[in-house]
This record gives sequence, C-alpha cells and structure tokens, in this order.
Amino acid sequence: MKLSDPFGRRERRNQMAYETVRDALSQAGIDTPKAAQEIIRQSKNRSLKFFGAGLVIFLLAIVLLPKAIPVTSFLAVLLAFWVIKSTINGQRYIQRYIDEEIK
Repeated sequence: MKLSDPFGRRERRNQMAYETVRDALSQAGIDTPKAAQEIIRQSKNRSLKFFGAGLVIFLLAIVLLPKAIPVTSFLAVLLAFWVIKSTINGQRYIQRYIDEEIK
C-alpha cells in the first residue's frame, strides 16, 4: 500500500490510459520504435503549437480586457499545466509501449 495512492486509484487510472494508448497505437500500425518516436515528436510539436495559440489568446485577452488579468492569468496557468501534463503523460505511455510491446 502506498501512502500517496492508498487504494490504487491513480495506478488503475494510469493503467487504463496506457491500455487505451497501446490499443490505439497497435491499431494504427505503429510497430517500430522509430514510428513511435515520430509520434512523440509530433505530440511535442502539437503541444507547442497549442501552447503558442493559447499564449496569443492570453495576450489578446490582456489587451482587450485589462481588468480581467487575474482571471485570464489563472486560466493561462491552468491551460499551460494541462498541456504540459498531458504531453508528459502521452510521452510516458508511448515510451512504455516502446519498451513493453515493441522491443
């Protein structure tokens, strides 16, 4: 039993998310480490584009609504956290797929 996850809920959620990614990758025909690394590279590029678009919207919102800076700042930080966390989890799942299924 772990103190940070005493009932194993987070571990089960991560396992289910990995299985979803694994199934999607195998159905897409990703069967080489190079192809899986390409998926990781594409996800990094996609997250950078999304982050950049969010930054532009944030700056536009600051210019147009200067009184809403606290709210827009909070939303920008929340968006940045979500993008970073999702990208890291996706890369971790794909790397696990490479290690367990392909090699």
